[in-house]
Amino acid sequence: FDDAHHAHKTALDLYQQTGDTHSEASAWNNLGNAYGELRRFDDAHHAHKTALDLHQQTGDTHSEATAWNNLGGVLKELRRFDDAHHALKTALDLYQQTGDTHGEASAWNNLGTALKELRRFEDSHHALKTALDLYQQTGDTHSEATAWNNLGTTLKELRRFDDAHHAHKTALDLYQQTGDTHSEATAWNNLGTVYRGMGRVDEAVVAGKQAVAMLAAARDWFLAGEAWGELATTLTAAGADTAQVREAWEQSAQAYTQAGADEEAAASRKHANSMETTETQSPAVTDLPEKDAASDSG
Repeated sequence: FDDAHHAHKTALDLYQQTGDTHSEASAWNNLGNAYGELRRFDDAHHAHKTALDLHQQTGDTHSEATAWNNLGGVLKELRRFDDAHHALKTALDLYQQTGDTHGEASAWNNLGTALKELRRFEDSHHALKTALDLYQQTGDTHSEATAWNNLGTTLKELRRFDDAHHAHKTALDLYQQTGDTHSEATAWNNLGTVYRGMGRVDEAVVAGKQAVAMLAAARDWFLAGEAWGELATTLTAAGADTAQVREAWEQSAQAYTQAGADEEAAASRKHANSMETTETQSPAVTDLPEKDAASDSG
């Protein structure tokens, strides 16, 4: 991603030198995506907003829709969920105007994840189900897997655990078919949280361990930190000894630290320290609050 950032920045500079505004807008858009992968969300927001403004200047409605879609994804990461909803609804409308079914599916998918964060779970379910249907129409198996994965997280919020299990298991199978081991890891993580909600804690532990191993192998330290936190919560629900739970929280803190996510690392370290205190005071395991599952946006 650092190399991608350098490449897109170089392209941007050259397009600016040649005065090609339309291509400059595309370069800003691609640069924003690279910033997003680097979790530099304020820089990503600036890049996508600049792309949006330039596409509006050149009158390219379809590319404007893409910029709105990407901007909405970044606003969601910045936890500006109402702004994300507006951006994604605008993207959806523009994709429908231009007749881009695949782009429309992407906007529905991202809109569904934003609606989930706004706790509008029925609306989220409708959006993600629509995205799923459109991806199936276009034959995009990988994006279909993403829609199944995101649909599962919303179904879990609706406490429809059997349906959520089916969704995440389907996502897992499709990711395996497409060879995307990174996304497969997120599906394992989400499947683990559903198993936990169903009271199938032994299967939840197996799924959680699979997720952390795959995310660490992919060197996605931020999602690995999330997955270790989920595994710590699952181990607690399974009645594991406090030393195992503490180790999981410590692994979570370490992964977050490698990702440069200091706030999240501090929170996980606080959990680990509380487990150490529990060990010295009592052998009982204390239930920990469940974290949101990691989800993959298209």
